[in-house]
Amino acid sequence: MSTESLDLNHDNNFTDLSENTASLEIVSINKSELFNGTQCQEILDSCIEELWLKSTVIGSSELHSSRRQKLRGDVQGFPFLDIRDVTKLANAKIYDFNLLGIIDQDYPQIFKYSEGDFYNWHIDLNPIAPSRKLTFIINLSASDSYEGGNIEFLNTDTNSVDVSEQGTCLIFPSFTPYRITPVTKGIKYIIIGHVHGSIFK
Repeated sequence: MSTESLDLNHDNNFTDLSENTASLEIVSINKSELFNGTQCQEILDSCIEELWLKSTVIGSSELHSSRRQKLRGDVQGFPFLDIRDVTKLANAKIYDFNLLGIIDQDYPQIFKYSEGDFYNWHIDLNPIAPSRKLTFIINLSASDSYEGGNIEFLNTDTNSVDVSEQGTCLIFPSFTPYRITPVTKGIKYIIIGHVHGSIFK
């Protein structure tokens, strides 16, 4: 996909990267159509069943319930190059953060949300990972394969924007509070990763 033709919506705190303006909302959430269904399935096919690990959050057993494993692929090709390009474009057009990139110590993960799994309100920037600047979430699942698992942002109306389309990539500052509501049917797979940089310089 060419990141120059992103399908983004400016309504309800969502920023259109195609707009050429210097007055964009610094806390906006950016949506792009990054992967098609075949590419999403290719990423899922790379998962190894025996490697799903229970997600843990230090200090709380009630914040996050899911399973996860490391995102695989060519770091100089698919899917990492696509992710790098779309996050780089969002930063250049919107945030202008001082970025270093994805780091080995905080590698992107594929998360598996089965029935009852969730991620309560939180921010991704924390004392353990103070250099996270941008978070990206990519939905790998077709909309008819699960129910629930909605991604919600604090004080942001997403009713007019489908943030759960298969292949959609959401990009937002890592200090933005969000949650994933419990999955009520089926399984939802998403990628969550972070772009690091100088600590808000």
